[in-house]
Amino acid sequence: MQLSNPRAKSATPDRLWSQRREASLNWLALGLLLAAWNSADNDASRAARRPEKLRGYSYVSVRAVTQRAAVDR
Repeated sequence: MQLSNPRAKSATPDRLWSQRREASLNWLALGLLLAAWNSADNDASRAARRPEKLRGYSYVSVRAVTQRAAVDR
């Protein structure tokens, strides 16, 4: 007596391809949504400015900003 496997019937190559395609499109849509959200959230008035002594540098580490904030307090 051979038992039938319902998963084997539903897992046809065409169905798997369409599920993978849908999942890929969902990830792409999520990425585009996050990119749009990040670009829309660039309000300059809310952005924290660099301390005066660190503004001359093109790159400032988190450690340097933290140490400078501790010294300025």
